[in-house]
Parts: sequence; C-alpha cells; structure tokens
Amino acid sequence: MMSNYVLQTKDLCYNYAKDVQTLFDINLQVPKGSIYGFIGPNGSGKTTTLSLLLGLMRMQKGSIRIFDKELKDDRINILKKIGALIENPSFYGHLTARENLEVYRNVYGVDKDRIEEVLQLVDLSDTGNKKARHFSLGMKQRLAIALALLPNPQLLILDEPTNGLDPNGIIELRELIKKLNQELHITIIISSHILAEVEKMVTHLGIIFKGKMLFQGTLHELHSFQHNQARLNLNTSDNAKAAKVLQAFSPEYTHESFSLAYSGMKQIAEINRTLMHNDIDVYLLQPKANNLEELFIDMTTRLS
Repeated sequence: MMSNYVLQTKDLCYNYAKDVQTLFDINLQVPKGSIYGFIGPNGSGKTTTLSLLLGLMRMQKGSIRIFDKELKDDRINILKKIGALIENPSFYGHLTARENLEVYRNVYGVDKDRIEEVLQLVDLSDTGNKKARHFSLGMKQRLAIALALLPNPQLLILDEPTNGLDPNGIIELRELIKKLNQELHITIIISSHILAEVEKMVTHLGIIFKGKMLFQGTLHELHSFQHNQARLNLNTSDNAKAAKVLQAFSPEYTHESFSLAYSGMKQIAEINRTLMHNDIDVYLLQPKANNLEELFIDMTTRLS
C-alpha cells in the first residue's frame, strides 16, 4: 500500500562524538505535495538531519524511508529523484548560468532542452554571457536551485535558502518555491531559522530544538495549538504580588515582565479587575502575537 508521505524517518539519532548527541529520535513525516518547513535555531540539528536524508552522512540509528523505499536499500535510485541545496551553492564562478547547467546536465544525463526549462523557471534565462561570479546573491541562490531542478526531481530539499538575501531576494525566492510546488507539484522541504518568512510559504511544519522535535503538523494544527496556548504579557507596579494574586492563570516570568495563560477577551478584563482590586497598577496588558515566532519562543523558553 502506497504511503501518503514522500519521506518518513523513524527514531533517527546521531552522535558526532561519544558524548555529543546531535539528534534524538527524529520522526519526520513529509506529506506528498507539501511545502514542509523544517525550522529551528542555528545548531539545532537541521543540516545534520538533511545530510542524513541525502546520504551525505552515515546513518547511525533509526530508519529513513523515501518514496516508500528504505534509503539504505535503494539509495542511488532514490537520490536520482531528489534535488538539493545544502549550505553554500556549488557552481563555477567563471562560467555563465547556461555553462554551469551544461556541466551538471552531463552528470545527470538529461536532455539539453532541460537547461532552458530550468533557467525560465528560476528567471535567469536573460543573463546571457554574464559570469556567475558577478551574479547578485539572489541570482546565485536561484542558479543553485536551477542546478537542483535539472534532474526534474519529485522532492526538493533546500537548506537555509534565504540566508543573506535582501528583502526583494527573499520575496522572489518565496514566490519561486510556491510556483515549483503549485505548478510542478514538487514536494519541498525547506529548512530555516527565519520563522516569519517560513510561515508565509509552508503548508506543514517540523520544529526542532537542541536535536529534538517540539512540533509537527499542518499550519492549521499549529494555529489550533497556539490558541490553546494563548498567553498574556503583563508588567505591573508589583509583579511578584500580581503573580501571586493571579496564580490560577499559571504565571511565567520573562525578564522584567511575566505572562499568564488565558482563554478569551473576558478573562483579560477579569485579570485587569483583579489587579485593580488588589491595588496593583497595570503598566502592560498585551496578548502575545498569534504567530510562529511567538510560539517558538514560548516552546524553547520552557526548555532552556
């Protein structure tokens, strides 16, 4: 029976040294046709995980299943269906975009017509004789994606593709990723630590922190989770007394203020009245933003 997932891992672990464990039981589930955001701060294990998925590092524990096949059993045929950009783009600076693609075309064994197809896809068909070393950073990233697209992959893996890009470059790359997914039906895994940008393009999320998965699911499930975890930021004339008075709302300290769990606007009014009745002046009463960045901060603050 065919799975609904392009990629699945089970209990994936990795140690760089005997006493340095980088990944702890990573269970990824990437649905077919999705844009899967694999997010976390630098050093959280994103690149290690993606390197294992591509066979760039030897798997130590767990299993990796791609296209309904075990990676260890059919590695070459599986990798032929995957395009990837891991860390820095790899191409020849003294060659044009077309010349770079021609080098890789021979490696992949694809038709010459494919070069023009991918150049048009990434909007580099008008670069002419301009050498790659003179490209802007955004153009270099798009050329790197063009190289990854040459073999017409079913799965595209992009590791931190927006690193160093200016706002226009980020917007262009976001639209390209959506286009590849919606028009060509390519499943895309994109890793990033830029949470606000990822939230604008993905359909599914996996959140990793210190080598452990904190959340995995759709954006809808994420927002439902956020609603259940809604918190209110407060700062008062006496935070210690306020937290004690509002103990029923599970207060948590964050630097000079604190936050409370709440379930609706009526509770905010109730909290305000309670503080006033206890002669506590309210300087700040602010619901936390309902976005990915705030949720991530909440999750990781509790684990730090």
